[in-house]
Amino acid sequence: MKHATRLILVLAVIALFSAAVYLQDGPVHAAGSAMADSGTPLIESQGRDIQVIDGDTIMINGEVVDLAGIDAPELGQQCLHNGSFWDCGMSSAMQLRKYFAMAPFAVHCWAGDQERSNKPGDFPIVECGIGERDVAAAMITDGEALPIAGYSHRYDSLSTEADNAAIGIHGGDMIAPDQWRNGQRLEGETGRCHYRTAGTGHYIGTLDPRFADTATADSAKICSDEEARDKKLVYLAPAP
Repeated sequence: MKHATRLILVLAVIALFSAAVYLQDGPVHAAGSAMADSGTPLIESQGRDIQVIDGDTIMINGEVVDLAGIDAPELGQQCLHNGSFWDCGMSSAMQLRKYFAMAPFAVHCWAGDQERSNKPGDFPIVECGIGERDVAAAMITDGEALPIAGYSHRYDSLSTEADNAAIGIHGGDMIAPDQWRNGQRLEGETGRCHYRTAGTGHYIGTLDPRFADTATADSAKICSDEEARDKKLVYLAPAP
């Protein structure tokens, strides 16, 4: 009986914590951009139709965009937890994919603050919401991404809470994504390159359903979408 009571209490605490996390996500428009204040979405789509490229990059309605205000581990990046390496970049991407795949509402995206995004490359920067849930805030709360300093103070506080609770990437050792893109690695890390060139001037990632059909033995390996953009490559758009 005592064990059952303890189990009920544990489950109740977990349920309350989950509810608190969901409520913390709050409405979208973290940066308060002019487009967000207008209330008119820039892009709208059903979650199941969104293609996740990595933990902070998606293809929505045929356009590749970055989620504003966050920087997730790169797709091939590894983190160290309790002495073992795990694919934290892939984990981040799969968590983002789960958000969209299970979305009970349409996904709406607004133009984010490009100047405060502080990420290299030329992808449009967007803030996306599923109903009233801020997708970027959810990624930070779940320990799957880091906030970009100066974008949103709310993102900073959510990251501090995730760090204090050692959630996700905060529960071990990790090279910051921007440093990883510059070639830094954890000692013993065998980073994977999960992108390949796909024809002239294009590249594609392993999470894309078209990967097997478009990446050949002659395709060059690429370790991040930022690296691809530095090479002046464009993500392979869907067929018209």
